[in-house]
Amino acid sequence: MAMRAWWSLVGLGVLAGCGSGGGGNPGDAGGGCTQAGKTPPNLVENYGFECGGDSPAEWTAVYGALEFPSGDAKSGARAAKLTADAQGGRFAYAKDLVSNGGTATYCVTAWVKGSAPFMRLRVLRDDGGGGFTSFDFNSPVPRVWERVPPSITVKVPNENKPKLQLVFEVQTNRTDGQNAMPGDTLLVDDVDAWASPSGNCDEAR
Repeated sequence: MAMRAWWSLVGLGVLAGCGSGGGGNPGDAGGGCTQAGKTPPNLVENYGFECGGDSPAEWTAVYGALEFPSGDAKSGARAAKLTADAQGGRFAYAKDLVSNGGTATYCVTAWVKGSAPFMRLRVLRDDGGGGFTSFDFNSPVPRVWERVPPSITVKVPNENKPKLQLVFEVQTNRTDGQNAMPGDTLLVDDVDAWASPSGNCDEAR
């Protein structure tokens, strides 16, 4: 489905180094800042939200409140916690997930839980001219940590487009009534994105 460039609301800036947001790097010893050891490598910096203190440079709230509490993570010390307001909630990876990605196919998963009834993991492909194609996974929000998508990934054929952007959200405008209320939460941890050599996102992770 084609999307217009609402992304400009985020106000993307230059990404600062991991840990520059103040407050040290809790959980860094657990490997939650970079993950070069995976093959193919995880493209998401600070994938486990362990770096950058209270305001990690790699992640930004679009609406709703975004914080990074300790003690309730899937792994490591911290997770991202999005709390909905009257608009719902949305937060994003604060840089392009992919720039000049060529014709590769990209794959995205994460672990989530929370009190919101429904969530969306969204990858936006910049098709040029202000147009975007959205690759989405929509799911009820589990009350305990579960991987989303559970057995597949969000699969994004890049088709030689210039860039990809990554977003998590809870909504207030669903027609099925599964709408977030102010105060509902979505917790996210262990975000994983990679370029698939096979093009099928079937690599072991």
